[in-house]
Amino acid sequence: MSTRARLAVAGAVAVALMSAAGIAIVVAHWIAGDPRASPPRGLHETAAVAPFVGSREVRVASGDRCRRVVVADTRARRERGLRGVGGLGPYSGMLFLQTTDSDTAFTMAGVTTPLDVTWYSASGSELDTARMGACPHDAARCPLYRSDAAYRFALETPPGAPAPAHLVPCA
Repeated sequence: MSTRARLAVAGAVAVALMSAAGIAIVVAHWIAGDPRASPPRGLHETAAVAPFVGSREVRVASGDRCRRVVVADTRARRERGLRGVGGLGPYSGMLFLQTTDSDTAFTMAGVTTPLDVTWYSASGSELDTARMGACPHDAARCPLYRSDAAYRFALETPPGAPAPAHLVPCA
């Protein structure tokens, strides 16, 4: 084989290897682009039912009751939240899970009923609460709601529904 032919083969192999590496990087970024956040220690996730099929749920102790809450554990689910949801079905609320402590604000843009939100630390202890007003308008016309402290988890519930002081599993 001539030197020119060997160089052509080596160049083709190098291009193929770089292409494969590039594809691997794109796939890894795509998979990691919307990582699932984990629930507080001790809360066991199971598959959610209607109207949240495809999501996860956890059961949280609230006083002497066990409450089922649907989990928003990816960026896409957190951004969608309860927009367009006509009812919670068997759920007492939606638990938003962050991968790290966060100061991300909540908006009720596109939500037609008011909600209460309770923010929790990484250990599951309550940090702050707010009553959020319905805002069926676009986001530019809706207020933002923030916790006074960085939080790891946030629980949205119907107004006046009891929220647990700590995110712990049912006994």
